[in-house]
Amino acid sequence: MGRERGGILISFEGIEKVGKTTQIGRLSAWLGAQGFTPRVLREPGGTMLGESLRSLLLHSGEIKNPEAELLLFAAARAELVTEVIRPSLSRGEIVILDRFADSSVAYQGFGRGIDVKWIRILNQHVTEGLRPDITFLLQGPSFYHGDDNIEKSGQEFFQRVEAGYNTMVAEDPSRWHVIPSARPIDEVAKVIQSVVKSYLVEDRSRQG
Repeated sequence: MGRERGGILISFEGIEKVGKTTQIGRLSAWLGAQGFTPRVLREPGGTMLGESLRSLLLHSGEIKNPEAELLLFAAARAELVTEVIRPSLSRGEIVILDRFADSSVAYQGFGRGIDVKWIRILNQHVTEGLRPDITFLLQGPSFYHGDDNIEKSGQEFFQRVEAGYNTMVAEDPSRWHVIPSARPIDEVAKVIQSVVKSYLVEDRSRQG
């Protein structure tokens, strides 16, 4: 989608426990200090449907089929794009996403083994072609154990997910920014802020 939409879409990706939530909070606070009012959202979530599906996907034992899991994520994404993300962008807002369509490629595609081409077609449809302007991939120590359904998927699963992310970075290096997150939190935050600041300056030049 072209820049005529007005706003800026920033996504954060990475496996579990690499610090996405912390860095999203830091970036949001920094943007607020610069005079912006960023909209922070998460996937799945951000709408009544999305939050309901989040609970089902992460904490219910009812979903056994990988394709069913994928389609539920897609349903939450479609609602979030239509009801929240696109209206926010059309108002010229900065939207920060904790995960977006790339997560389905990495997790349900590379991780679960669903055809990646099909997932990308599905994503294209439910997002109507919406893609982030900037995507940060946080890479840190790998955690293969946790409490929710995704976190319980095991070491080999997460290794496939990480390989999927690396593949996407190689395919579209201008959008992706790989950030080692094991460094001090403030240091990581400054790197992310620098990338966003440069993009904001370039965006003003394009707009002006």
